[in-house]
Amino acid sequence: MLELAIRAAREAGHLLAEKYNQPHQINVKGLRDISTEADLAAEAVALRIIREGCPDACVVSEESNSAWQDCGDLPTWYVDPLDGTTNYARGLPTFSVSVAMARRGKVECGAVYDPLLEQLFYAERGQGAYLNDERLHVSARGTLAESLILLDWPRVPALREAAVRLLSRLAPQVDAVRSRGSAALAFCAIAAGWAEAYFQFTLGPWDVAAGALLVEEAGGRVSGLGQPPTESTGGQSPIDSIGDQPYVLSQPDWLVTNGLVHEAVLANRPYK
Repeated sequence: MLELAIRAAREAGHLLAEKYNQPHQINVKGLRDISTEADLAAEAVALRIIREGCPDACVVSEESNSAWQDCGDLPTWYVDPLDGTTNYARGLPTFSVSVAMARRGKVECGAVYDPLLEQLFYAERGQGAYLNDERLHVSARGTLAESLILLDWPRVPALREAAVRLLSRLAPQVDAVRSRGSAALAFCAIAAGWAEAYFQFTLGPWDVAAGALLVEEAGGRVSGLGQPPTESTGGQSPIDSIGDQPYVLSQPDWLVTNGLVHEAVLANRPYK
């Protein structure tokens, strides 16, 4: 299954690289949400490979089937054929393909491929995380003052404001802040020890499935961040998925760290 995930990610990534410098057809799906012809073409490549190699596959893919589902004992494949579509459409060279396989909500293997840098991140549960065959481990930096913090921006205005509030508390304390525009690559950066923490309030299971396993296998920590309260929830946080609670792929909020700064980031949330 890992070999299948790697092949699907690689071949979809090669197609994206071929189309990268061409004009793109933009499809507006919603507020700050677009797809291109390359998303669909890469998805077709990845899904063909997965279904040929795993005929009983249950697939959850961003473009063709974006509904989270638990297919029981059947292998469930989570596919993001182009993570970083806005970057790709604008010519910004930061994007990836993410492919993962899970059973009963537990990710067993996954791969994230950056086709421009030819960086292949992959992991199998219990077997460690790797970048181009080199073993990965999260960083050993243990304080916010030493930390490089990554984030991406929610599309929903209220949640974007919540991200700003959390960032406003963290920014004076940390070494630096970056936003890359590809959640899968941000998870990989934590696994590789290049940064210490990443957060986002609105991610889909295809964004995170491979990356979450990579971080865990590299020694890091993955949890929810909790959803900030809104008027519709009467000022109460509708989700409390933080701390030691196991994450679920269907949750929207994610905090990913090297484990050493996890509690410090949570302590700076401007809501409870």
